Amino acid sequence: MAGDNSFKPGEIVKTSGIYSVVHDDGKDTFEVTCVEGEHFPPTRSGKGAHFELKYAATHAHRHGELKGSEARQNA
Repeated sequence: MAGDNSFKPGEIVKTSGIYSVVHDDGKDTFEVTCVEGEHFPPTRSGKGAHFELKYAATHAHRHGELKGSEARQNA
């Protein structure tokens, strides 16, 4: 699943959501949550791993149907 949904450690997260951490050998893949605007974290192996977007999700404080922390502070 490389390509438009594949990201390297250190890149800025453009879409909040659940990402698979995939090693070159395909073993020990696991899922993490990454938040828009933050950086993809480094991996312990330091080489060959990348992140693949599985499920995009709007961060709660940015969703139009929810009152996030910014809305409560201004109320």
